[in-house]
Amino acid sequence: MKTSFKIFFRSFFILLCSFLAFQSFNYYLKDNNYFSYIPVQASLIKSKPVKKEKYELDLKIGQVFIISIKGKQINPEIEKTIKKLKPGGILLLGENIENEKQLKEFVFSLQKISLKETGIPLFIAVDQEGGLFSRIPWFPNDISQSQLLDEKQAYNVAKSRGEKLKALGINLNFSPLLDQSFKNDFLFKRSFQKGTEESGRLGLAMARGYKESGIFFSLKHFPGYGGVSFNPERKLAVFEKSPKISQFIEAGKGEPEFVMTANAVYKDISEKLPFSFSSSGIEFLRKNLKGDYLIISDDLSQDSLLNNFSLKDIVSLPFSAGLDILLFSNQGLDPEKAIEAFKESLQEGKIDLDRLNNSFNKIIKIKENLDFLLE
Repeated sequence: MKTSFKIFFRSFFILLCSFLAFQSFNYYLKDNNYFSYIPVQASLIKSKPVKKEKYELDLKIGQVFIISIKGKQINPEIEKTIKKLKPGGILLLGENIENEKQLKEFVFSLQKISLKETGIPLFIAVDQEGGLFSRIPWFPNDISQSQLLDEKQAYNVAKSRGEKLKALGINLNFSPLLDQSFKNDFLFKRSFQKGTEESGRLGLAMARGYKESGIFFSLKHFPGYGGVSFNPERKLAVFEKSPKISQFIEAGKGEPEFVMTANAVYKDISEKLPFSFSSSGIEFLRKNLKGDYLIISDDLSQDSLLNNFSLKDIVSLPFSAGLDILLFSNQGLDPEKAIEAFKESLQEGKIDLDRLNNSFNKIIKIKENLDFLLE
């Protein structure tokens, strides 16, 4: 009898300790704002707490960047980059994509590294517009925007595309493109090639399709590169007046999680600064496009910017103007240099800490609803 009682008491004591430990850990998560929201699958990966006294500022800075990396599979250099920079997201380019199996494994490995290091999942982003401008070439029936005939087709294409992206672990698509475009424009083949009213309706249908598929999406490039015959990534585009934006307003009814800004100068908004750099521009965007979205820049590592502004201005001006996320591909600049310039600008007072905290909190909040897969 005594032996049975001892066994029972020992078992009860072990269960009690386990329960208290779990409750204590759960309380810790709730008391730390970084990864209490994140639905980490413990059976697949164990997240470790962020050491606030050591990593808090670095983590906040990293989260306001979406960057590109080189390679198609995890290697020590990529792992080191993710751990060091703690980026909020990764933009996948053609150089990262080989086939479905490779891409899926690559994406999941990136998520595991981020979750293990910070407890926060990554935005895994891609430019999958369909047609010629598609990073992932094997999607069937993934037609371009110019081929869409009506709202039903636009919805179905976006929904199907979003579901395929989600199955790969990609949770953010920079689409639809809403720039008012004309026949000789650089972006004409990627656009709807229709008037602003019809473009707005098709954009809204695509927005609803993406929403239904369960991935995030971004309207782009507000207020538009329409009227530019050359590549605006190579040469800074300058306009006397900003273009029509009614198509953005209509598509904005689809409640996008992101809106991407154009790196062009519109003199009626700001005489010398690109829209992404201008507080007047961001105020114009917020005033006209209602909603609770994150504002992200178009790629800031473009020659059009690097040839006209210092790196510190390229990171500090857009963020101080009101952008939430800075996009840096690895095409023209090592993203690590941009993050270092951001840190220096913060130390020098060119970027306000409250501004950083505001965007960081918005990013973490939206990641509460972020679906990500680990296999």
